[in-house]
Amino acid sequence: MDANNNIIAIRKIDVALAHQAFVELMERTENILNTEAAANPNEYRQLNSITLEPCAVEKIKLACDNSPFDANEVKLISGQRFPDIIANEYYGVEVKSTKYDHWKSTGSSIVETTRVENVDDIYMLFGKLGGNIPEFKCRPYQEVLYDIAVTHSPRYLIDMELKENETIFSKMGTTYDDFRTSPDNISKVRRYYKEQALQQKRYEMPWWITSDNVETAHSFNLKLWNTLDVKEKRNLQIKCMILFPEALNPAPSKTKYNNTTLWLCSYNQVINPNIRDLYSAGGKITHVNKKRIKTPAAQVFNVIVSYSDEIKEVLTHPSPEMCQMIEEFNPVLLQSKNMYEAWLNICCDFAKKNNVDLRKWIAEKPVFTFSKKKVEE
Repeated sequence: MDANNNIIAIRKIDVALAHQAFVELMERTENILNTEAAANPNEYRQLNSITLEPCAVEKIKLACDNSPFDANEVKLISGQRFPDIIANEYYGVEVKSTKYDHWKSTGSSIVETTRVENVDDIYMLFGKLGGNIPEFKCRPYQEVLYDIAVTHSPRYLIDMELKENETIFSKMGTTYDDFRTSPDNISKVRRYYKEQALQQKRYEMPWWITSDNVETAHSFNLKLWNTLDVKEKRNLQIKCMILFPEALNPAPSKTKYNNTTLWLCSYNQVINPNIRDLYSAGGKITHVNKKRIKTPAAQVFNVIVSYSDEIKEVLTHPSPEMCQMIEEFNPVLLQSKNMYEAWLNICCDFAKKNNVDLRKWIAEKPVFTFSKKKVEE
């Protein structure tokens, strides 16, 4: 091969021209695989996710003939690296397959921490091993990713027949390269699915947490609220009141506890079948701060008074995780220089509609020494 015509030399002159050479290489690889699969369907039907990879390397090497690519530089990486195959340092091929007669499967993790350095042009080589005759398609990686699902980590879903405007990146209003290089791509995905649910008027919340967006460790097991100790319950209720103040509104609503319930389960693995009791257990109150009030009021206002000091401490000295939670679930607080005052204003708006002077009740609350130690995360 003329050194001036190899893919690295071409790339130095014109990256777009080099990319086109890679496109042609993958088209030839697809043709070779489909021709051989049609001639030997039983042999190809026996391939699996492991044996397809060396087979793909062999066919890519064959496709290198009379191309700028060096067959000796086509290498199987696989294992824990992404993508599975590297060609001439900058070009990669991810290999996926299904035993069924369709073009869909689960792909690789959206968190590309194992991506091979320098690889910036990746193709998906997909084997449909079911049906009468196994078939293969090769397409640019980013063009076949239509959604995200969770196994042990968030992973792309593949559709080799996907239309151009139906990729997950099109839906999210971004590009593959911008998304994969984002330092908070998991947070972006969570926000996207949350917004989708809101648009469709569904109360849903992504249940998965990873170390990429929340530093706190999370249990594998679900817990019932009534099995928690008093301190755990109080810490969680403080966060619920901050993040979802709509639950503090005494006005009747079938949905005001939905977000609180989902958050307890998805972020804390806690199920509370009686979430309403956190705010309204005991019915109406006749005394606040040991003083009789003129008109009985909703129990929730007494709850607010009871927790006000601790909530003030959390919002005055929020942890990084708490700031992130506020940004995701109650961002209006971040618009104020004093998050506690912003939160209290929301509560006072509820109180005014019920002829309750909430600020006065809080101001008259007996003073006690509050620990400087932050609420445990």
